[in-house]
Amino acid sequence: MHLIWVFIGGGIGAALRWFVGELIQPSTDFPWASLSVNLLGCLFIGVVSVFVLDHPTWSLFLITGILGGFTTFSSFGLDAFKLLQLAEYKKGIAYIACSNIFGILLVIIAHKITTFILK
Repeated sequence: MHLIWVFIGGGIGAALRWFVGELIQPSTDFPWASLSVNLLGCLFIGVVSVFVLDHPTWSLFLITGILGGFTTFSSFGLDAFKLLQLAEYKKGIAYIACSNIFGILLVIIAHKITTFILK
């Protein structure tokens, strides 16, 4: 049953992500839609987590499902917040740095390898 809640929530979140992207028509080369979705996801997960972290079904539906489908950046923000809130500063900073640095590097590496293979 948990998978169904995640599945339904994920579909809703993905549709909401598309909708926000359609609403925000960038006038420059800056990724306004992605930035907006990521920041809104962080805002929403900050609010929602207060109410549902102790309720597994609601947490799966709202956090893993809807917000996970909307943006996983919100989960990243919540995980970083939890580490910092627990005064696990070294772990928190390492998590933030590794997620960003290695995430971007992996995108670059994967793009270059895939482009090379397809040529």
